[in-house]
Amino acid sequence: MTRKPALLLQVVDVGSITISDDPTEGAILRFTTEGEPNDLELKVPALAVARLQARLLEADAQQANM
Repeated sequence: MTRKPALLLQVVDVGSITISDDPTEGAILRFTTEGEPNDLELKVPALAVARLQARLLEADAQQANM
């Protein structure tokens, strides 16, 4: 499977995280960028939020074992 090109932005901080009261809607993640005219805002569906949470937990556990 070929990988599509990715847009690379230098994120310097998390601006905000808004999670919907409706669990089927997901979340909006806003990141502060540096050297860009705009910040980055991602609308993430609920399934992707769950996958992101799982991967962050895995990464945290791996880091704790180092």
